[in-house]
Amino acid sequence: MPIYVPGKRWKGRQKALGAKRNVVAVLQLTAMVDMFTVLVVFLLQNYASTNQILPISDQIALPQAATVKELKPSFVVMLSKDSLSFNKEQVGTYNEVKNNKDWLIVSLLDSVKEAIEILNQEDKSVSKKDGSGGDVVPLQYKMTLQADKDIDFLSIKKVLYTLTEAGVQEVNFAVIKVKVEDKYGVL
Repeated sequence: MPIYVPGKRWKGRQKALGAKRNVVAVLQLTAMVDMFTVLVVFLLQNYASTNQILPISDQIALPQAATVKELKPSFVVMLSKDSLSFNKEQVGTYNEVKNNKDWLIVSLLDSVKEAIEILNQEDKSVSKKDGSGGDVVPLQYKMTLQADKDIDFLSIKKVLYTLTEAGVQEVNFAVIKVKVEDKYGVL
């Protein structure tokens, strides 16, 4: 068997000098789009599972509760040791609420009524007909109250009274959910 000197090797049809191979690379875009769609849906579901609807202030230490229901977006009243605010705008201080002899907090009442009027103007169908022959059902106004766990109950009652006087029909308390432990372990 003869020994050949190493060098260029000629392959098949490539006989002429300088001939190049045609290379065509095809990307499978359908599979890539499918992969990105699954990734986006996965990330959206994980992001939506945090359930943090309310911005929790650093000034407020929320009370803990074992039984909770899921909150829906609504107006927010925050009562901390320093201030009373409605939708992130300060309407008073805690000392004003505590030292007020009257149960009605005028600044909070005005802010809530103004927000309800704006909501009424945005939603022209303030009263909706139910299915029982044209009865008029008023629009329900909901409010979420974030109060520090060390606030006295009389101040919270003053805020609740003011909200009901303004026309709010449902008040939810913001709490932190905890697991219940009994003598047998975690439930």
